Amino acid sequence: MSINQGEYDTRAAEGIGWKMFAGSMMIVAGAFNIADGLVAITDEGYFAKAGGTDQLPISNDLKTWGWIVFVWGLVLLVSGGLVFAGNQFGRWVGLVAAIGNAIVQLGFLPHYPFWSAIIILVDLLVIYALAVHGGRLYEPGS
Repeated sequence: MSINQGEYDTRAAEGIGWKMFAGSMMIVAGAFNIADGLVAITDEGYFAKAGGTDQLPISNDLKTWGWIVFVWGLVLLVSGGLVFAGNQFGRWVGLVAAIGNAIVQLGFLPHYPFWSAIIILVDLLVIYALAVHGGRLYEPGS
């Protein structure tokens, strides 16, 4: 299937690149959260060795936070896939997941500040991409 110049310009103007970026970053952030959560669940001493503290805002139980981050990572993976599918429900789930992930990472910030700050930045870019350019990835019939 070839795309003529007019169709290409229309698709670029619709923000397909931002949508693909958002879906990709949601999947990457989800995978990072899953890995981060698994580390917190299985090796509580890892974050202390990495320079983190033991103080968390709601609960000082690192395993609880590990499970929260792990589950949130799964939500990000699924919603990233839905964004790639062009699903509007996936866009809204993705927005909520990215906002929630930024909040969860704020709570996790004392344990791994650099990592959490990077994930929060990625979440902000995903929120922008989905809020501004979050329509369908592909129009039906294209």
